[in-house]
Amino acid sequence: MKKIILIVLLFTAYNYASAQDVYTSSGKQGYQKKTKKKKGYDPDKLIIGGMPSLAFGDGYVNLGISALVGYRITDHFSAGVGLGYLYSRSPYTVDPYNPNNILYQTESVIYPNVWTRYIVYKGLYVTGSYEYDLIYEKLPLDNYGNVNATRSSATNSCVFLGIGYKQPLSGRLSVYIEGVYDVLQGVNSPYYPGQPQIHIGFAAGL
Repeated sequence: MKKIILIVLLFTAYNYASAQDVYTSSGKQGYQKKTKKKKGYDPDKLIIGGMPSLAFGDGYVNLGISALVGYRITDHFSAGVGLGYLYSRSPYTVDPYNPNNILYQTESVIYPNVWTRYIVYKGLYVTGSYEYDLIYEKLPLDNYGNVNATRSSATNSCVFLGIGYKQPLSGRLSVYIEGVYDVLQGVNSPYYPGQPQIHIGFAAGL
């Protein structure tokens, strides 16, 4: 009886092992590592990143920070959303009551956006994004030329197209650099008149 049970177990094991054989295109048996595909949301495909910005000189100051979150939909295509803040200060005019004092205008921009990236070759990718700017400006003079701050607000839409390159650093962390151009060029755009924009940032999972 024990021999019969042993023969049945060996036969079952043989059939199970045979079922795992993978045949190559030549018809011969070969080995192929099988990985179980994850269905639905995969946290390994989540992208999180951002970038700071800083520029100053001759009375000009530009400070900014942005963050992004997205998802790698395929091995080549990613999409997501972002949020950024930009502060700038620039010389406006000389104080009419004190010629030695320079008056400055300031501008704050809050910009939510939607972005996409498609890798075309290794780390090289093309990118496109839509950005909606909420612009708040403060001038040092009122409408009559008196030193009295006046505030105004405006909105603007941007569509950026460009190319970029990502360089892996360690693990899932990468640094990326991209050059983009606003094809809409709205009159209220903080990027008007049109100049290409250079973005440098870090992302995990990109």
